[in-house]
Amino acid sequence: MRRWIERGRRAPIILVIAFSAGLGVMGTGVAYPQSLSELNQRLNQLEGQVAEGVGNPQAASDVIDRLDQAEADFAKIADSGHGGGDALLEAYERLEAMLNRMYATYQRQKDACIETIDSGGTCDYTQPEQLALRALYPLSWLRFEGATLYGSQPAMARKLLSQAIDGFTDSTLVILSPELVRENLLGRAFSERELGKFDHSEYGKAIADFKRIMRDGASEQYRAAEQGLATTYAAMGKLSEAQGLTSHLAENASGAQKQGFEMLHLREMFNGEAAATDAGKRAGLHRQIVEFIRAREADRDSWAVAVAAAAEYVRDPVAEFGSAGEPFESWILANVLYYKHQPAEAAKYYWAAARSGKYPKGYKYAADLYYAQGRLDLVEQVADEVARQPGNPDAQWAAYMKFKVPRMEWERSGKRSASYENAWVAGAQEYLKSYPRGQYAFEPRFRLGEQLQGRGDYLAAAKQYEQVAGNPDYEFTARFNAAECYYKAIGGDAAIEADGVKADANQGGARSIGGAAPAGDHEAIRTAAIDTLREAIRMEPAAERAAPGSQRVALHDSRGRATYMLAALLQHQPKIDYREVASILDGYETAYPALSAHFDQTYEWRTQALDHTGGYAELERETHGLVAHDVPARRNDYIKQIGIDFWKNGAIKRAAGDHEGYIEDVKLTAATYEYFERMVSEGKIPAKNLTGTLSILGQSYLALNQTDKAEAVFQQVVKADPGSPDANAGLARIALVRKDYRDALDLWSRVESVAAESDPLFYEAKYNMAEIFAQEGNVTGACNKLVVTRSEHPNLGSPGMKAQWGELQRKVCVNHSEG
Repeated sequence: MRRWIERGRRAPIILVIAFSAGLGVMGTGVAYPQSLSELNQRLNQLEGQVAEGVGNPQAASDVIDRLDQAEADFAKIADSGHGGGDALLEAYERLEAMLNRMYATYQRQKDACIETIDSGGTCDYTQPEQLALRALYPLSWLRFEGATLYGSQPAMARKLLSQAIDGFTDSTLVILSPELVRENLLGRAFSERELGKFDHSEYGKAIADFKRIMRDGASEQYRAAEQGLATTYAAMGKLSEAQGLTSHLAENASGAQKQGFEMLHLREMFNGEAAATDAGKRAGLHRQIVEFIRAREADRDSWAVAVAAAAEYVRDPVAEFGSAGEPFESWILANVLYYKHQPAEAAKYYWAAARSGKYPKGYKYAADLYYAQGRLDLVEQVADEVARQPGNPDAQWAAYMKFKVPRMEWERSGKRSASYENAWVAGAQEYLKSYPRGQYAFEPRFRLGEQLQGRGDYLAAAKQYEQVAGNPDYEFTARFNAAECYYKAIGGDAAIEADGVKADANQGGARSIGGAAPAGDHEAIRTAAIDTLREAIRMEPAAERAAPGSQRVALHDSRGRATYMLAALLQHQPKIDYREVASILDGYETAYPALSAHFDQTYEWRTQALDHTGGYAELERETHGLVAHDVPARRNDYIKQIGIDFWKNGAIKRAAGDHEGYIEDVKLTAATYEYFERMVSEGKIPAKNLTGTLSILGQSYLALNQTDKAEAVFQQVVKADPGSPDANAGLARIALVRKDYRDALDLWSRVESVAAESDPLFYEAKYNMAEIFAQEGNVTGACNKLVVTRSEHPNLGSPGMKAQWGELQRKVCVNHSEG
């Protein structure tokens, strides 16, 4: 059987008063073995073992040990307050039934054995007696615990305490070990003390039992008995006897046990002072209390106990500690009032304690409490007082508040009060003059940057923003704002609008363009803007993770705007870094849905960057995504522009000898413009509205050797517009491929008759007609066509055509003349 001391019961009992005062935060050192649900699971397992133990002494010995441990765990859970009322009561009843069954079973076997002996027979009752006693010990403690659970049912509580006393008494009559006798006496004394609440005569029995244990001298039960004696005297109203014992206990204890005894001692002293009728005695008790607390001021845990005890046991803390005007008592009172959730009164006494010079931190505590209540006038008074004390450790804080308070007043005025604005600006400048790298410098700098930005002084604002440091929330926004200022200083959105795309860089409260920098500084400012935007984008993920949930979306969208501005600036670099553009805009539309106003531009920039870097697989996915679904009519011109960009890029690559790149761009052109072919076939857009677009689609098919597709598209265009130069030229080229010279000549004749002289097709038609004449043997007709056209149009539309023209003329006409 384990000793009472080892079961850890006394710590929760000693500290029960501390828990009731709300001091769980100071810690007790008690480890709760398990939850109530886990204990119930163990009881489920024990039910079958108890049934087996009833008929098997060996099994009974093991199950009693398990029940003993379950009871100890139950006691700790009950003392901790972690179990629910009804659920805890249910667990108690189950455990009580199992222990009582084991006790009653083997007690009956013992009694039967004794009857056998009395009748002249032989019987050994040692084993059943030991098993019964082993079950009776935890059963008695369980009933002691159960009396607390039945606190609302006095009759049941008294019954359980009486049963516990009987159980402990029965054990002391048959146990010979002094150690075990003292353990049972201790249990009986505690039960008698609790029963004394119903029958005061039981207090005397409890005192006798506690003293009987203490008479044995130093033992493991001595301190528990001394504590029990003190609480019994307190319950009886014998405060002087209780105070003497609790003081002694507090001085000789340590850790959580020490704090429990200190709580008890303070309770008794406060009660004694309240009960004293003589003014002198009351004053003496007050001095004892103050000195007792003063001696523990440096001990965090003991100080917490003192504050909680004063809050719990003093009816009027202001009357108790506020009249003397002594700094330490003001300090105690401030802490007690704060503990009791009376911030205004607490601030008053923190301020009073601080003015003594002994508690300088009281200034800031007071100001923080006034600030939380919105009493900015009092915060300012406290800050002014501290600012006049250069040696005060919070002087920098006071200087910061000289900025912060008028800033908040200005915001409360709707940012309309010029006097408050001038005050906070002066406060910010004064703080930064004294503490340029100070603890709070981040906010004055940021706010000055905002003011300068609002006035259009972008470069000065950026300079302030770039010095913001020391606060992650402010740092990211400051970098973003600095970059935005640089961006606007060089024209900002105007640079994008010049490309024909309206950009909304003012989203999220940014101001209109203004304050542009001198032209000579643009390059340096552009570089600064790009560098700062890159830094802001790099910083944002960490800032977003650290921010409250309500701010994360705004931070994320700021990163999207920074990305947009960076892409815009990169697009206007003398040498565009297309790889960086493609990288920063990858997945932009999915990542920043709130910035949809920018999507057309970012998509165009990204596709151009991918086209320049050979990201054709990604471009193919982008293009199919663009045209996968029908779009509003207003978007048609945008899709046409994307397609024509691919077509033009392909022409550039072909001219540069990049045949593979040219073919990829032709594929992308076709993939884009097939959207319009689908619109025509579904009757959603008339073909006559898309002759130019469909003609480019036909040319793309020709370049891809998809002749049948090309012919179908060109025929569709000619049907809608018989005179279309592009479509007729496309059909003519197909006829040439098929060596159908008659149709080719007819088609090129149509092109010649409708194409403008500025149109390259005008010259291509005449050239091809001359070539067909020569092919058919009509050399004279071919040469006449070449010579006459050249005499009428010496430039022949382009240098390329002119060179091609000269080569054909030499080949056909010179040889013909020589012949």
